[in-house]
Amino acid sequence: MSAVLALPGRIVRYVRLRPPLLWSLVSFAVLFAMLFAVRWRETFETRDFAAFEAFEMVELRLSRMETQADIAVSDAAAPEVRLPEERPQEFGSEDGSYEALSDTALPPRPVFSRLPRYPDSMRKAGVEGVVVIELGIDESGTVVFGRIVRSLGREFDAAVIDWARSIAFRPALTKDRTPMRCRIRLPVRFRLED
Repeated sequence: MSAVLALPGRIVRYVRLRPPLLWSLVSFAVLFAMLFAVRWRETFETRDFAAFEAFEMVELRLSRMETQADIAVSDAAAPEVRLPEERPQEFGSEDGSYEALSDTALPPRPVFSRLPRYPDSMRKAGVEGVVVIELGIDESGTVVFGRIVRSLGREFDAAVIDWARSIAFRPALTKDRTPMRCRIRLPVRFRLED
């Protein structure tokens, strides 16, 4: 008999320790009560949809709006304007062979203490993102060339190019610990301070 009396207390404790279950039960009870209140109230009446068949179709015609052009239109040939070809920003020359970094090689390590300058106009606009630059590094750790692989805009690209020209690396090493020429891709994240 005592087990039967303890059952409601155990159920209450079980539900109280699981708030999502409690919310689900309360929501179900409220929705079920609303269903009965709306469906079976005394003022509910069936709609007679036969009255809608008596409607007539009406044609609506709008007058054509006359607008004046914002610019002058002429039949004369417009002078052809050539825009400069959009090329990725780069510096240096990519001549020479670069060895691939294998699993046994030690990649180049940057020797720098600062990050690229955040463009002021982009900081004011609240623009964030990542620019990826490909760098060619020779046996002495000098950056020989750089090319933007993934752009975020001209201002960010220019800041990364200027930064890449000024940094130096410890050269990549083969498994025999001899310096080697290599090519790396370096992501540069621009993030506004919180």
